[in-house]
Formats: sequence, structure tokens, C-alpha cells
Amino acid sequence: MTRVAVFLDYQNAYHGAREAFGDPPRDAPTVGHVNPQRLGLLLKQLGEDFDPSRELVAVTVYRGEPGVRSHPKLQSAFARQVAVWRSQPLVTVKTRPLRYQPIEWSMNRPSKWRAEEKGIDVLMALDIALGARDDQYDVAVVVSGDTDLIPALEYALGVGKRIETAMWWDPQYRHRQLKLPGSQRRLWNHRLDRQRYEYVRDGTDYTIAT
Repeated sequence: MTRVAVFLDYQNAYHGAREAFGDPPRDAPTVGHVNPQRLGLLLKQLGEDFDPSRELVAVTVYRGEPGVRSHPKLQSAFARQVAVWRSQPLVTVKTRPLRYQPIEWSMNRPSKWRAEEKGIDVLMALDIALGARDDQYDVAVVVSGDTDLIPALEYALGVGKRIETAMWWDPQYRHRQLKLPGSQRRLWNHRLDRQRYEYVRDGTDYTIAT
């Protein structure tokens, strides 16, 4: 059995799907959301032609958490969505509080804020590297375009693990594929087109309490 672990930078994937397949200024916020376990199973299946013994053992989702005071409705939707993810057998969710930076001012007070993720890339990189060191997987599939992950990927490769990446793909989309320095160290990349996005998308509106 070849153990496959998926590492999903959720905000990176969410915004990437909206850019590749939607119209971000006009689309509803639900456009871009995906089901993590279904995505993990798809990525496991996409490599089966190369290795039929692949088995999905973990999907780890990394995501910034909205503040309760600043965005109570958004935080409630976030909590409902994360609860659904955590009910999926193979999914682990790791979060970090979002930090808010003022970008517009009115009457000497902030009137508009920009949310920034802090520490998500570090947390993800640690899990990739430590998981490789502790032999928790054979293949890591990384769903992110964050170049800060490159040292962790290099370490995992150095201890004998296979690294694959995944990215949304559309002919008109500016692709963000992770690449390692050096022409001899190319990573296997899964191109996820619109059909595959539709297979894994989650159209649930988590702002509506059920």
C-alpha cells in the first residue's frame, strides 16, 4: 500500500477556484468551496494509473479563522463548515486566527479591514516535514501555490517521500504551480479542470443555520 496524504491550503484553493472557474466580483461567496475528503479521494485516484496501490490516509485542511467580534456571521458560517469537515473520517482541520489590517479610514477610525492569514504556511510546512520524518505517508499531495513551502517539500523529498502538487486549470487562468529550484527536481502536478472542480465543489451556504 502506498499511503497518500493530502495537505490543503484552503484559502489558496478557494480563491484559485474562483479565479479559474468563476467571476469573483459577481459570484456568490459559496463559489470556490470544495469538499476536502472528496478532493482527497480524487487526488488519490488521479495517481492510480501510475501506482494502483495508492490509499488515502489523511486530508489535512489549513485555514484562517475569522474573528468573533469583527465578523460574527462569517465566524458562525466558518464554524458550521469546519464541523462538517471534521465529521469526515479522513479529514483533520487546523486553524489559526486571522489578523485584520485597516486599509481605509473614516473620521480617524478604521472603516475597512483586510484579513490576513498568519502562520498557516508555517503550520503546513511543519506537518509536511515532520510527517515525512516520522514516516506518516509515502506520498504528499500539496494543494497550494505558496512558495514558502518549498524547503519542507525539499526535505520530504530528501528523506525518500514522493511529492505531488495540484492546481486548478483553465486555459485562461494564470497558473500557480509549485516548482522546485533545479531542472532535475520537477514535481508531479495534477491539473484540476472545471469538470473535476464540479465533482468536488461544495455549494452549501454555511451562513444559513440549519
